[in-house]
Amino acid sequence: MKNIRKKIIAFLLALECLAFCISFNSKVYASWSPASEWKENGYPTEDWTTDKGTYHQIGFINDPKNNQLLLYVNICPDSKTNRNYEGSYRQLQPWGYNINVGNATYSVNLDVNPWNIQNGKSGYAGIGVWDPQTNQYKTKDNLCHYYADSDGRQSAIIKIPYNMFNRDDLNGSTKMTMQNTNLGGNTKITISGASTGPYIPAIIAFVLASIAAISYYHKRKLVRHEHQ
Repeated sequence: MKNIRKKIIAFLLALECLAFCISFNSKVYASWSPASEWKENGYPTEDWTTDKGTYHQIGFINDPKNNQLLLYVNICPDSKTNRNYEGSYRQLQPWGYNINVGNATYSVNLDVNPWNIQNGKSGYAGIGVWDPQTNQYKTKDNLCHYYADSDGRQSAIIKIPYNMFNRDDLNGSTKMTMQNTNLGGNTKITISGASTGPYIPAIIAFVLASIAAISYYHKRKLVRHEHQ
């Protein structure tokens, strides 16, 4: 019985390590589609809508480890609501992503024509950040990973490096707000601090292993006490 318990604890600890490795590496390797990648990392999303017929999934997190922000846009996620709406808008919105940092607002645009994205295909495009305070427009290539499924529902993950904002005060605790009136009206996402989403599986495995270990040693202590 003791050997079985030890094997169970060892298995749970190994599961914890595996979950951590998977969650860490998923950032790099889970790229078959933006929706799959975002979900695999456990990042949060919000449902935005500008009408009663269709909704969009939007995610926005801070990634200070890589000195960047991550923006996720799924224009028409597969759902009962969207499937029942024949005219639901499925093409990416390339413009209007306004990010507020302190007293400054920056506009992020995607250098992609959604009408040229073929169903079932993915690709990469550049992005641009306009700073109205200095009237500067910075661009970088291949930071937008876009995809269209077989039904033409388009999604994207956009990486926005800190250095595109013309400031050196951005970090993991900076408060930022993102809004796109074309997708969510007056809805906003506010972030402050790093996302812990990718490490949730590892935390769960660690808790399970800890409970098993405590339970095992507690039972051993009771057995010893009964034999004394």
